[in-house]
Amino acid sequence: MTKNLSIGSFVEKRVAAFAVTLFTLGFWLVIATFPNFFLFNPLETVDNVFRIEQLLSTFSWVVYATLPLVFSWVSTINAKSTKPLFIVAVALWPLSVLIIQVTMAVYGFGFYSYLAEYPVLAFTDVIAPMGLLCMGKAVFSTKNIK
Repeated sequence: MTKNLSIGSFVEKRVAAFAVTLFTLGFWLVIATFPNFFLFNPLETVDNVFRIEQLLSTFSWVVYATLPLVFSWVSTINAKSTKPLFIVAVALWPLSVLIIQVTMAVYGFGFYSYLAEYPVLAFTDVIAPMGLLCMGKAVFSTKNIK
């Protein structure tokens, strides 16, 4: 299979990679706004289940906040596909949040109830992952644009 990289597809990939950059910067701005949600020591958590989930969550948001940006630009600049790594990096954070929310629901707390008090976190937990996946489709597309 040959990949035909026309000027149009190159520009589309650059624009999509730039959009990934903006989503990543938005995520970092939310982290800076709500450091208590992101910057904590998960080993201080008393409950063993939450400790493991928060370790996963901490690892996931660091991966989510950095690697989609790297993978999109690597693919754009040198045309090496990092699509599987990009998808894993994007999906890891929302998946870890979902796992924590299911556990919270089982323990009798609200399922995504924090979004009512802090709706901006919907950006990090719902909107940005969907946007990144959409941008990933453009970054990793191999179609011809004429």
